[in-house]
Amino acid sequence: EWAGWAAREKPSSPRIQTTQNTHMRASACLSYAQRGPLFSRLQPAVPPAEEWARHGGELASELCGGAAATAAAPEELGTAAAARIFHLYLPLYFWCLGRARQAPTGRAVGIGISAPQGCGKTTLVDTLVGRFAADGLVCAAASFDDFYLTHEAQRELAAAHPTNRLLELRGNAGSHDVALGTATLRALLDREAEVAVPRYDKAAFGGRGDRAPEEAWHVQRDPVDVLLFEGWMAGFAPAGDAARLAGLDPDLALVDSFLRGYAEWHDKMDAWAVIGIDDLSHVCAWRTQAEQAMAAAGRPGMDDAAVADFVSRYLPAYRAYLPALYTAAQAGGVGGKPTLLARVDGSRRVVPTAELGAPSG
Repeated sequence: EWAGWAAREKPSSPRIQTTQNTHMRASACLSYAQRGPLFSRLQPAVPPAEEWARHGGELASELCGGAAATAAAPEELGTAAAARIFHLYLPLYFWCLGRARQAPTGRAVGIGISAPQGCGKTTLVDTLVGRFAADGLVCAAASFDDFYLTHEAQRELAAAHPTNRLLELRGNAGSHDVALGTATLRALLDREAEVAVPRYDKAAFGGRGDRAPEEAWHVQRDPVDVLLFEGWMAGFAPAGDAARLAGLDPDLALVDSFLRGYAEWHDKMDAWAVIGIDDLSHVCAWRTQAEQAMAAAGRPGMDDAAVADFVSRYLPAYRAYLPALYTAAQAGGVGGKPTLLARVDGSRRVVPTAELGAPSG
């Protein structure tokens, strides 16, 4: 009896205590992740608790700062950070990792990421690239923005269609060099080495933008295992309904005709991740937040009126193409490919995905 009491009361050794703490934290990470809307999409191959804890700790350190965050339980990170890590970043990463492991030998897996402007695409993609690296996989990222026309070519496009407001500035279908994008995507997916990926300078010509000189392009030196290809209009498919398009915006018909050429990009993707919204006012609000943050940092930015004008050039395309994109994502998949749909609210938090149709606004 005394021996049993002594065994119960004897303090644990530091090593045992550390192991117990590690297991408890791993269990807490998995339990928190299970409460997220995307967790069920990982079935049946749910990563073990230790993987949630490892990746979650590294992300917490990167996003929240400090080594202490690495060992923190989700609840200790704060609601916003914990939800972003365990309900969005990691479920999306583990889902993408599953696609990568199914890729045929000799070719990289291409994953298209469609997400509205301002929702945090850049941070999301950077996070995914880092997670793949942590698991020993080479992941490259490219954006629709990388393949915008040169400043001169964009001016020529606008001059050729002087009454079309949607083609006056970069952004909509028609304002990209599709051939350059196709060649770059093909080289990356074929796992070629030393692939030059264009970069676009959005600050050039007073914010009108221009393609960066080739010496400023990113060179992907190692053959890639995974290619992430993101854009606000990624996955948009031509509507072909002239009457409906005219009812939304008379300038959409030409944009729709240009959109047919982007099938070359979409067809190269093996899977899709779609970040969905149910209210287009989020796009304007997010852009306004970004511009206000730039102004607070002493950098030039647009005022609220300029933001409204800027965003208004994209809203017709959102209204025309998001309903079909969301329908595909919830049915047979975008382009018939495996698709993960994550719905976010105005605070960029993942929320349960009820039937997502045409967004309001």
